[in-house]
Amino acid sequence: MEPADIILTKDTFEVLASETRLDILKALHIRRMTITELAADLNLAKSTVHHHLQRLADAGFVAAGDDGHAWVYYALTPEGLALLQPHGGARIRIILAAGLASLAGGVCALAAFLTAPVREGPISPRPIGGGGLPVTEGPPVELLVAGIALAVIGGVLMAYACVRWREMRAATQSPNPAGGEATRLI
Repeated sequence: MEPADIILTKDTFEVLASETRLDILKALHIRRMTITELAADLNLAKSTVHHHLQRLADAGFVAAGDDGHAWVYYALTPEGLALLQPHGGARIRIILAAGLASLAGGVCALAAFLTAPVREGPISPRPIGGGGLPVTEGPPVELLVAGIALAVIGGVLMAYACVRWREMRAATQSPNPAGGEATRLI
């Protein structure tokens, strides 16, 4: 999902100027909730929470989800999510790209180390009247160390990006009340 653009107007600032509305947005960032749950969490009257939810819904930051049950659950819209988690997907893509680049650099360094030609040469310059022992001379060991380090760093960055991506996806889904697969809230 692409990040939503938020148009900042005078009304938007007025809606966001309330500490209570910001607390409601933060609570809904964790999971979708009913008015009763929000009132209990924030220690407010249901009528107060209802008023603030109406203002947030009018601004487009919150939406009521009527899934046919007796309770109405409120959840963040993409615009509301963008307020609390600005462009989270972009950060994940940057980390993933850095991980892929590091992993590719590590693989290239390891390939260069493994395919470097092996030469034979004397240990030291030939002394007068004698010869030195032939010793194999291979690629620099630093190439091997750099290749392993880059590959490990790339793997760790890619794993971290995948975990963050799954967490972000899980935050935008909730269990289906019917007991099936997850349904998308926003």
